[in-house]
Amino acid sequence: MDVNKITLGYWSTKGLGSASRQMIIYAGVPLIAKIYKVLPKEENNQIIYEGSSWHDNDKIDLKKKNSLINLPYLKYFKDDKEFIISHSNTCLTFLGKEFGMFGETQEEEIECEQLLQETVDLRSIVTRFAYTHFNSKDEELLAAKEVYNTAFENSNSGKLQKFEHWLSSKDKSKTKLFLVGNKISSPDFNLFDTLDLYCEFLLYYNFVENADNNNVFALLEYPLISDFFNNFKQLPKMQKYFASELYKLPFTNKGAKFGSGKSGITWNPSIDTDTTPDEIIVE
Repeated sequence: MDVNKITLGYWSTKGLGSASRQMIIYAGVPLIAKIYKVLPKEENNQIIYEGSSWHDNDKIDLKKKNSLINLPYLKYFKDDKEFIISHSNTCLTFLGKEFGMFGETQEEEIECEQLLQETVDLRSIVTRFAYTHFNSKDEELLAAKEVYNTAFENSNSGKLQKFEHWLSSKDKSKTKLFLVGNKISSPDFNLFDTLDLYCEFLLYYNFVENADNNNVFALLEYPLISDFFNNFKQLPKMQKYFASELYKLPFTNKGAKFGSGKSGITWNPSIDTDTTPDEIIVE
């Protein structure tokens, strides 16, 4: 991609901006991660979180240039022209095509499109849970069990089973370390990031005994998913991302019940402080 740098705007979380951040760093293009924060506000004796740092600031100007603007967004200059792209899957598709990470044939490109949609479906199961506030701990644990069953059921209805079957059905001449062909592509980043979130979910709610970040999917009898996840963590070009402040961000935003604090716990406005800088630059 013939650009000097890319700005990616998103909240001070991993969330839907994480996979695109990873792709830019992996491609070796300097990243300016523009960070927006939701802030606690008391309203009717309740704490709510408002995103004026985005809605009342940069969004106003960017909306004049792209009326569809939302977070995450990409901004870059090419041939002295400014481009602004919005929405998570659009960003992933664009970056994949620009970086040569969206399949090498029309068939592989269609596979990338399908797999991106499937990773969105897989992520939405746990994110809906994360942003739900329950009336009791028992209600929360029951809902967590439903997430577990929906995502990890070892049958054709299990969401993760789709990816295990996908990897097992790949041509034997092609590596099972990546979802499409023999090289990395956009859905690989999105699947890894989603699995990373599920890993925290599984460990936090103790769904698997004697599990850790390296063996939890294997213990759930998803050996190919486990290999994919562990291989991705070892990719040399991913190490710059893992060493950055971006990887330390929580998975969900402050209003979420799960994943908004450290190690899965809920963000506590009484004791927690968001010290994320307004910009994180990774060159």
